[in-house]
Amino acid sequence: MAEVADTWIVVVNWNGEKLLPACLAALGRLTRPAHVLVVDNGSTDGSAAAVARFPGVEWLPLGGNTGFSAANNVGFRRALAAGVRFVATVNTDVRVEPEWLSRLVAAAEAHPEAGILTGLLLFGDEPERVNSTGLVLDRLWRAFDRDFGLPLAELATPDGPVTGVSGGAALYRAQALRRVGLYDPAYFAYYEDVDLSLRAARHGIRSWYVSGASALHGYGKSFGPGSPRQRYLLARNHMRCLAAHGPLPLVLSAIPVLTLLRAFVRAPLELLRGRPGHAWAHFRGAFAGATAGTSALLLRLRGVEQPPATGPGPEL
Repeated sequence: MAEVADTWIVVVNWNGEKLLPACLAALGRLTRPAHVLVVDNGSTDGSAAAVARFPGVEWLPLGGNTGFSAANNVGFRRALAAGVRFVATVNTDVRVEPEWLSRLVAAAEAHPEAGILTGLLLFGDEPERVNSTGLVLDRLWRAFDRDFGLPLAELATPDGPVTGVSGGAALYRAQALRRVGLYDPAYFAYYEDVDLSLRAARHGIRSWYVSGASALHGYGKSFGPGSPRQRYLLARNHMRCLAAHGPLPLVLSAIPVLTLLRAFVRAPLELLRGRPGHAWAHFRGAFAGATAGTSALLLRLRGVEQPPATGPGPEL
């Protein structure tokens, strides 16, 4: 009798025709069975045809770009309704190694306190360099990939707790999602994984790094590294996340300072560099972040728990 998969893997796609074949082929080589669901955010390329070449993969078109967070939530809900034990998220620009899932699940079973798990991400074009061993926060609560750019030969980070986990290649315990909630769709993309990790931590659920679960990441191939759209989303969502989770004295001082810095220092610098698109992204992101941060702060001061994802998320 065939083994029934107790894990679903959600792959959110947006015009990823060129990335999907390698991603899905890698998922097809996993040593642990899993049901793969591709949630499509209104692609206009040949993504549907690309997925059709993988008969065991489920295709779910949403008809429009609802954002990374909301699209993953659709997959999360379907997986939870199916009664799974684990749900994984894998970006289209990620190729997991065959043991990736089995090693994450083994770590989850060995550490019941761990509800969100990540493995070792390596750069797809430079697999001898580390992309991430989890997420960490700096003094301003900006999220960064731990060990970013470190030569793999020098990596000595042990398995264990980490501040946060990137949703680009992660495993979530279904019980943790039911308790904490899903991604907040207000983030659209970027920082939704940080927010979920921090909400989980408030419930005593740890994020966990597993060095033996490796994957290759085509860094920046979804939005493009440093693109104006990415800069806007990072600026806005950083301030929302900071306001929702950071120490209140820092929040109250950092939001106005960051707004002014991004709008009247970083934006003009980008103009001087001849990059008007980036300048506009920083300017928009500064005030969108101030608005989102203030909204999150007001909810927090009123004692309102930041809502888990329930809606489609904002249009950009």
